[in-house]
Amino acid sequence: MSTAIIYRQQLKFVAKTSASPKSRKNHYITTNIEHPTVYRTFEYLEKLGAQVTYLPCDKNGLISAEQVAAALTEQTALVSIMLANNEIGTILPLQEIAAECRKIGVLIHTDATQAIGKIPVNVQDLGVDYLSFSAHKFHGPKGIGGLYTRRGKRLEPFFHGGEQMANLRAGTLNVPGIIGMGVAAQEALDGLDYAATEVKRLRDKLENFILQNIPDVFLNGDKQKRTPNTLNIAFQDCEGEALLWDLNEHGIAASTGSACASEELESSRVLRALGIDKALSHMAVRFSLSHFTTEKEIDYVISVLPAIIKRLREISEGK
Repeated sequence: MSTAIIYRQQLKFVAKTSASPKSRKNHYITTNIEHPTVYRTFEYLEKLGAQVTYLPCDKNGLISAEQVAAALTEQTALVSIMLANNEIGTILPLQEIAAECRKIGVLIHTDATQAIGKIPVNVQDLGVDYLSFSAHKFHGPKGIGGLYTRRGKRLEPFFHGGEQMANLRAGTLNVPGIIGMGVAAQEALDGLDYAATEVKRLRDKLENFILQNIPDVFLNGDKQKRTPNTLNIAFQDCEGEALLWDLNEHGIAASTGSACASEELESSRVLRALGIDKALSHMAVRFSLSHFTTEKEIDYVISVLPAIIKRLREISEGK
């Protein structure tokens, strides 16, 4: 089972609980920069008659607690807002957002998939009721993830039949995946200081080189409030897909937009939400680092990237 399917199940699991017949609440709050597995789940709920508020981010990809507070109503069943964005790395103020939800007793869920292994994540500090994550984002096995549920918060069964997971999700447990995820989680926790220092240093080295040596480039997202491994940058007059092709020919892995929307020809929904011109959003590329990334690899990217950009711009200009 793919990780995307697992995650979508998790959110539907929470949504099913929050909108049970007993509550009779049918309003949800999320953002316009959520991962496709969250965003499309809410689009699906709309088709079933739910009312969904999609909070707009600012030009840096940030959402404020004040926005959430203004959108809350007596009919709000659930707020679901990501902790860190998967395309631009911005870190949202979940602790403050959760505090607003608690004031009127509204459940809050967060997608922490892009945060675990990059920044400290403590459910008690965040104050969320539900937290979802996927193991492969911190080098665990693919196809396994987790859903934290705050003690005392009710969950309706997602699958009926077996007694697995306290009768909440029937089906044989993926024991090797669970064990692998646990080991990877411990290693990710042990490596947080390294991510905050060395991974960030390497990311900044690449970013600073690009900004200082390649003209007409634009950094996407907030420069300060972001995960230490993510760099999303647009190269004017350089089509993103063409750039990915050339990077791949040089053995460099990068991406445009969300990996879970890689077959879509539309420009990134997240970048458009930032107010970026549609044409320029097609020219954006994301470089993602990890604790496996080496200085030698960053130096190699630096050595070949200017020539790649120059060649693609000459093609774009018809030279």
